[in-house]
Amino acid sequence: MQIQAINTNTPNFQANRIRTAVRFVKANNRPDTSIDIYSINSSDRDLINKLLMKVDLKNRTDSFGLKEKENVNDTIRNVLNKALKLNEKSSDGVYMAVKNGKHVTGFLDFTNGGIPLLKNLVVWRGNKENDIRMNLFMQFLKGVGQKEQTGVTAYAETGTKGGKWLLEQGFTLPPQNRFARQRFVMPQDELKSNLDKFEKHIENDPETTVSDKIQKDVQLTNLDL
Repeated sequence: MQIQAINTNTPNFQANRIRTAVRFVKANNRPDTSIDIYSINSSDRDLINKLLMKVDLKNRTDSFGLKEKENVNDTIRNVLNKALKLNEKSSDGVYMAVKNGKHVTGFLDFTNGGIPLLKNLVVWRGNKENDIRMNLFMQFLKGVGQKEQTGVTAYAETGTKGGKWLLEQGFTLPPQNRFARQRFVMPQDELKSNLDKFEKHIENDPETTVSDKIQKDVQLTNLDL
């Protein structure tokens, strides 16, 4: 399902869509939920500034979130401000998830100065949180996995659901990792194995289709954050 323009007098914005996942209702094979992943940077300044104005209009939570800041709203603000400093040549990245063409539902950002580091991954909006989180995460793995790497790392607070989620995705905790924010590691071979398993899962799921075709300058109108 593609982003549809909404009839409104507010300005249109553009962003590069890099992934679309559509889940169908099995009974009638009609689209139920679409999740679009966008890569955003300083060329999307107008869109980012609009979203920054909406951050504090709602209180958002994510019990499985990976975040550098105290709460989800501060994390969103931090990630959006980071996107303003990036360009298309940057090795670092910020991904934004949009549900059903109009609801911003999650963000992921990473650095890639040698060993890719997943810095923040936050998702909200109820019953599709896991689908949204997995599509953001798999797009991150696919992006960094295209280059020869030594694996990826991530941090989570000790004993949190976010740390448990990282372990479920194939990360490990190196020995003597006793800090409040624990360092999780996914070796390169595990990264590739995870991507293969995810792609096979999608292929064998008749209710889901995924497109990784990049579409530049997709129109976005009056997004709800």
